Amino acid sequence: MRLVVSDMINSSQDITVVDTAENGLEAVDKTKLLQPDVVLLDLTMKDYDGMYAIRNIMLHRPTPIVILSSLGNSQPQAVFEALDHGACDFINKPEGIVGSRIRDVEQYLFSKLRYAAQIELSTLKRSGLQTNNSAHTFGQMQFEVLGIGASTGGTSAVEYLLTHLPSNLPIPIVIAQHMPEGFIYSFAERLNTLVPFTVKVAQSNEVVLPNTAYLLPCDSNLELKKRLGKTMFQINSARFREYNFPSVDCLFSSLSQVYGRRAIGVLLTGMGRDGASGLLDMSTAGGYTIAQDKASSVVFGMPKAAIELGAARRELALTQMPPYIVSLLD
Repeated sequence: MRLVVSDMINSSQDITVVDTAENGLEAVDKTKLLQPDVVLLDLTMKDYDGMYAIRNIMLHRPTPIVILSSLGNSQPQAVFEALDHGACDFINKPEGIVGSRIRDVEQYLFSKLRYAAQIELSTLKRSGLQTNNSAHTFGQMQFEVLGIGASTGGTSAVEYLLTHLPSNLPIPIVIAQHMPEGFIYSFAERLNTLVPFTVKVAQSNEVVLPNTAYLLPCDSNLELKKRLGKTMFQINSARFREYNFPSVDCLFSSLSQVYGRRAIGVLLTGMGRDGASGLLDMSTAGGYTIAQDKASSVVFGMPKAAIELGAARRELALTQMPPYIVSLLD
């Protein structure tokens, strides 16, 4: 597998493999010695595994780490643990005979490595996940929904945001997070253990409820529609230019149509431009729009696109967002 992946990466015009390692201990030693721009790491290795490598690389020679592992197919929580300890992104290694389908992810892998090389290492340091179990006394509500879009670096950002919101949030939260299809249910389960309100994967024809966070599935595009006086999820069969399954543009545009000025849209870290035009739709409809600032974004792609488009009313650091959102609700 090391030979196959190395040959594949070296076939690109702008990325070079400087060395390979047999296990996590060797990976740490070679990272300290060679100081690469990015480390591409499996989680399953003999003797010293990927988690050993992540912990020690981030301790001794912090470097952007991209996970390429089949472990996500059977143990997604291991991938989230890797992200917790400083890995910046992950790719599911295609299942099958060793190396037989690795080129299925070739271009996706190249783009992940290019973005990882540009990451500001300070953004990979996790802010403590100290869940806010306190209730807040809300007055007259100005908004009825919070929409969140995120991609690379977004799992940590979404976790931080949800764990720092009040336990009695009186509105629904709808989240479009780019990730492989098999991970979204594990991510919902993980968040459910961290926050005091319900987190679940949205289903088509499901009614949207307050004090609940909905993660959009990664096998279709869901939007919100008003039917018989109730707001519900339904499948949008259109394909969106920037990204699909889930499309942040799809989510944000539907929020603008259903909620208008009573919606808050938050665009978090991520590569690409998904969410920028949807956030502009929300802003045009009178909603309150927020983009994560460059300093706190792992990848300042999606927020930057929204800011350049004039779609973001405020640009905030991740740590500023929870109290600011609460102030907006009042």
